Amino acid sequence: MKNLNEDMMKNLSFPDFEVEKIQFSPQEKILEIFVEGAWLDIDGGIKLGRGVLFSKEWQSLSINRFNPITEKWSTVEEFSPEPLRDICEFKFFDSTVSLYGFGKHVGQWIEWRIVNAEMHAEFNL
Repeated sequence: MKNLNEDMMKNLSFPDFEVEKIQFSPQEKILEIFVEGAWLDIDGGIKLGRGVLFSKEWQSLSINRFNPITEKWSTVEEFSPEPLRDICEFKFFDSTVSLYGFGKHVGQWIEWRIVNAEMHAEFNL
């Protein structure tokens, strides 16, 4: 098992890997994203096996969906979010993390934005 701190997570990408499931509790401020695998771009790159991205105790979390017909973003109710099918983009901006991918059910572009969270990840090698 490979444990990654937040600094190491900044070097993760998820090419050709899907999200297996998401466990999300907005009341407890816990988000766990289970993925098929990942690529860690450190020391020439390491292919990682199945893993989990952990986020907790965030200051704020928002979920937004892009409608390609209206070309507008709308906020998704956090108590009934559409899970991600994949993570196409994983971006860190200061204390904000944004995960972008396609929704598992509707298929529209989704953004999960998490501010000031405690984060780490665990992966099989």
